[in-house]
Amino acid sequence: MSNQGDSMHLSRTRTAAIAAGASFASTVGLLTFGATPAQAAGENWTVYSTHFSPRGHDIPLRYGRHDNSSGHTTGFGKYHIEDRGHLINVSWSTFKADIDETLDSPTIKCTEKNGTYTCNSNKISGVNSQWGNMKVVYTHSTSGTPDGRARGIITAYYLNDCGCLAAQEEASE
Repeated sequence: MSNQGDSMHLSRTRTAAIAAGASFASTVGLLTFGATPAQAAGENWTVYSTHFSPRGHDIPLRYGRHDNSSGHTTGFGKYHIEDRGHLINVSWSTFKADIDETLDSPTIKCTEKNGTYTCNSNKISGVNSQWGNMKVVYTHSTSGTPDGRARGIITAYYLNDCGCLAAQEEASE
């Protein structure tokens, strides 16, 4: 029991330290680039929530870009997650908590391809009792970000225990 509490404490400490660093980096980025960073058409680089990779890297969930906007067929971030219906009637606060639980899971399975990381929570009980496990896809790349922080979370969605949601989403991603 104390072991779990210690890991929760370490996770909170790590989270606070990284959040402070990310906040500082954002402030420096704004001072360097001016008060209003330039944004590509259809992209909103505003950070909706901050999350951390399994190794503690800053991976923000940005508002991002809607699917099928400004000549892009696939968006990213919060807008993309909403456009694809990935919330499945779960509140944003629950969804964000499930992203954190997925990325903090000791049973997480992650792969990397061309700088994009794909992580599955792979927990026996899942992250959400109704929808099973979750997949989170993100990048550490800062290319094109006006604040110098990572592009962050591209998408996240639940993997139904029967596999039907996973197969459907992987085919459409």
